[in-house]
Amino acid sequence: MSGGKIFLIVVSVFILLIGLGLIVGGGALLWSNTFLRDAEGYYTTRTIDIERNSYGVTTYPAHIEFGPAWFFDWSNLVEVKLAARNNRVKKTFIGIAEEEDLLGYFNGVEYDEIKELHMNNPFGYPRISYREFPGAAPSEPPTEKDFWAVSTVGSGTQVLRWGLEEGRYSLALMNHDASRGLDIDGKIGVKVPMIKGIGIGLVVGGLVFILFAFLMVYLVATRSRE
Repeated sequence: MSGGKIFLIVVSVFILLIGLGLIVGGGALLWSNTFLRDAEGYYTTRTIDIERNSYGVTTYPAHIEFGPAWFFDWSNLVEVKLAARNNRVKKTFIGIAEEEDLLGYFNGVEYDEIKELHMNNPFGYPRISYREFPGAAPSEPPTEKDFWAVSTVGSGTQVLRWGLEEGRYSLALMNHDASRGLDIDGKIGVKVPMIKGIGIGLVVGGLVFILFAFLMVYLVATRSRE
């Protein structure tokens, strides 16, 4: 067998491996899209227990930056769902705001910032580490402020849904009256509408690669008989 034919066989095997990888990846996405989502289509964490003696809990600011708007509507790429239930006789407040506004509200206030959230805790429940900020009580309850990008307040389980926006945003959990002491069970869900389309595209692309690889092998085998 000539060197050129050996080279083509090596290339065809490489293309075959790429195709198999695409099919496995696409199949995994389709499987997760079918079996790992809740009834609303969100990938949801286990229950997170937040119990602090401060006036509020915030997350570390997330810097969100989209690509060119003319290329894709990035705001529809991911949607976040936050569910929280207060274990005390208090209404729960959930709000998302830009970092500057939230820091201004919590300036001089005693609160906790979530530094890390470990979901793969071997004991079966998420583990949280906090950064504590000393201070006094807020001057106003969160419901009196108008800088929230989105918020919800009420008794029982409160659900907040948010489509991503550009900027630096943080989440805040508080009692509706800004009183001290939080005992909240929460869950975080993420919806990625494009997952199914990406999975199908990867599987189709993988099949094309595999067919092309077999075609190359067939051509090499045909020429070897000549």
